[in-house]
Amino acid sequence: ALALAHTHTHTHTLALPPPLTQTFDSISFCLLCTAPCRAVPQIARILTTVATREDLGLPHPVAVQLARESDRNLRKALLLLEAASVQCGGNAIPARHHLPTADWEVYIRQLATGIAREQSPRTLLIARDKLYELLVNCIPASTILKHLTGELLNNLDDSVKLEVIEWAAFYEHRLATGSKDIFHLEAFVAKFMAIYKNYLNELFG
Repeated sequence: ALALAHTHTHTHTLALPPPLTQTFDSISFCLLCTAPCRAVPQIARILTTVATREDLGLPHPVAVQLARESDRNLRKALLLLEAASVQCGGNAIPARHHLPTADWEVYIRQLATGIAREQSPRTLLIARDKLYELLVNCIPASTILKHLTGELLNNLDDSVKLEVIEWAAFYEHRLATGSKDIFHLEAFVAKFMAIYKNYLNELFG
């Protein structure tokens, strides 16, 4: 007898997910928060901790002074600590150590001296180059404006200070809401030069 083999065929159907019928737009759920600066005692404690880990002697009065000189900016305080350590050759920092001034602060001081000494298109061009160099070296535009204003106010008569402060606030707002920082910084310098030159003309005739 011929044995017949029965073959049973099973059909398998691959289940696919349903096609996407909706496209969801990406929505940003980022919330802008303003974090307050750390207090001077807190920064001083952080500096002491860092100095201990690096086996660097740091008297408490020096840590407090560094924190104050940094304007409660932790990054700047750490840079000042590093600079002080280099000055002392990696040895313990003495209690009456003269704190170094950051190179960019010296640069801004020289910039302020230059635009206060002479108000001319040539001076404005030189100032623009200096501002651009500061920006290229990752100094924030708001920091440049703040320190430049402070340096300019040091040598101004009280009758002019208020107007300069008002314009500094105006361009600070422009920096916060606009783009091309170099344009706003240069505009502030040009405005100061106009104000100061007018003041000198009225003073000396």
